[in-house]
Amino acid sequence: MTDLLLQNVTLIDGAGSDPQSGMSVLVKDGAIAHVGPASEVGQPPVADAIDLTGHTLMPGLTDAHVHFGLVGVNAGSYDDDDNLVTYTLGAIDNINIALQEGFTTVRDAGGLDPAFSRAVEQGLISGPRILPSGSPLSQTGGHGDHRGRYDNSPQVSIPGVLAATALVDGVDSVRAAARQQLRLGATQIKVMASGGVMSQMDKLDSLGFSVAELRAAVDEARAAGTYVLAHCHTSPSMNNALDAGVRSLEHASILDEPTAARVAELGAFVVPTLLVIERLAESPEAEGVSHYSAMKLEQVRGLMPDSVRTAREAGAAIGSGSDILGERQSGRGGELVHKARLLGPMGAIVSATSTNARLFNLEDRVGVIREGYEADLIAVAGDPIVDIELLGDAANVPLVVKGGQVVKNAL
Repeated sequence: MTDLLLQNVTLIDGAGSDPQSGMSVLVKDGAIAHVGPASEVGQPPVADAIDLTGHTLMPGLTDAHVHFGLVGVNAGSYDDDDNLVTYTLGAIDNINIALQEGFTTVRDAGGLDPAFSRAVEQGLISGPRILPSGSPLSQTGGHGDHRGRYDNSPQVSIPGVLAATALVDGVDSVRAAARQQLRLGATQIKVMASGGVMSQMDKLDSLGFSVAELRAAVDEARAAGTYVLAHCHTSPSMNNALDAGVRSLEHASILDEPTAARVAELGAFVVPTLLVIERLAESPEAEGVSHYSAMKLEQVRGLMPDSVRTAREAGAAIGSGSDILGERQSGRGGELVHKARLLGPMGAIVSATSTNARLFNLEDRVGVIREGYEADLIAVAGDPIVDIELLGDAANVPLVVKGGQVVKNAL
């Protein structure tokens, strides 16, 4: 692996420190070997050097809530052209787009078979490091039940290709389903603990699973050395999840102060997903939002910003997830643009770097620019602290390094 020297750059370390100008970073054997002033790092004789004057160097961005595989065939929407070939190509396209936009680690929040993650690791396809959840678990009639009201046919997965939602009821069924996802390669377990915006059979404030059922998933995840993330829009659903030991609360759209205090006390995380809500609200008809879903969407849209502020004031850890869906998933960095309006630009960046790394249990490997860490790095044309909107357009991210390898160089 060729050594790499990134010179004369303004550095944002991902841990919240003030930016440092005139810095250089040396990469050796896929890891960050030295960080310091350009004059201190010097020019090693065997390193490829890239001058980044006028650019900001940051850790590779991360996304804690992606759905690379929700491109049609496993989301309950079928058309004449829907088949496993176009589905697979669509998922691979989404994976590659994320890397080109500067996302070097993501957590798939359900719907993508872990085989895609292994294909990235093996170098068969280009993409970020993927932490797959496999098939999410939903109760019958819950947020993950995509069937029509009178359709009793099962939702079918094809292991190695397609990870449809697993519909399970009762503690034993939840336990078996969690074990199956771990066997297939899931790095964490996803459960549906509340109703959802886009689902047609449940109310937003309905509860998914009993605490005992949720605890069964948590117990199996812990036995495997991992954790559970739970789709939760409301405080009652979040409290059920916290009672069961869930680590990661997704969306957290309607979060009250007592629940936010519990999140902070228990060391859990909330992962607001602002971008998808705004995109759906901008063009509900084009996005296939039904009238029923549109009413739920407006409720969430009005309350999620206040919930983020409530989480911040309580001292809860706030991660970053985009939750965008469908084909050609681009503009993922727009999540940081929306989050910066609530947390400030640096707060938004930290949520998508070091905070997500802690959530993923990867805080000793990624998320900050520090000697010994994996060389996941991006260069931004300009200053994202002054103009956070730079991160919403991949054209402003001309350089992406993943594990010491230059995977994009448009300088």
